[in-house]
Amino acid sequence: MEQDTDDSVIVGVHSVYEALRSAQRPVQRLHLSRGRGSMPEKVRQIMEMANAGGIPIRREGKDALERIARGIPHQGVVAIVGARSYVPLERILESEKPLIVVLDGVQDPQNLGAVIRTAETAGATGLVVSERRSAGLTAVVSRVSAGALEYLPIAQVSNLVTAINTMKTNGIWVVAVDPDAPDLWTEFDYTVPVALVLGGEHRGVRRLVRENCDAGIRLPMQGKIDSLNVSVAAGVVLFEVVRQRGMSSA
Repeated sequence: MEQDTDDSVIVGVHSVYEALRSAQRPVQRLHLSRGRGSMPEKVRQIMEMANAGGIPIRREGKDALERIARGIPHQGVVAIVGARSYVPLERILESEKPLIVVLDGVQDPQNLGAVIRTAETAGATGLVVSERRSAGLTAVVSRVSAGALEYLPIAQVSNLVTAINTMKTNGIWVVAVDPDAPDLWTEFDYTVPVALVLGGEHRGVRRLVRENCDAGIRLPMQGKIDSLNVSVAAGVVLFEVVRQRGMSSA
């Protein structure tokens, strides 16, 4: 399924820089603060890339820039871009050794952006979200991802269970991160093609989704709080994958 988001604004120095560097979608124009004083090096690089690409640059006052950024913190840099497209699930499955993150009901754009950033830095080959009960690829998600949204392929599917079974048919082990699972996160062999399923902010991984996974793992909670933020949980498990795969290839 290939569908465009309706968001056309990227805000913040890092997000705009990566949008220009990746060239994954067209940047129509830049809006920069009129602020005086010295220009940060990254903003200078943004201007150089924009000039090289023939992208118009407009200097804006504070109120105008706030309006263009839709109230999102922007660090004096806003880009008007083409919509970010979802990719077909099949594209994510084409990787030689997939490492896929599947999100079941992550509706907070801050959490989605943080997971995207973590997944991209860990070398994930793609992210899968559902059409319902999922945050869209908004300007907030882009900013929190610090530009990782421009690099990580993301598929949106109508049915997560069907997508999971498609992954299994393609030789991918699907593993749910579930606090009630019997095995610790370090006890699974991630050197195989793998998809990690993480649940949303309130309900975790839904029962039907969990039952269709090949295995379950848990992170031991030692304090009085019984769960981690989804992006933190994703980071712990993803970098265990990195550790195992790095050791196996050494």
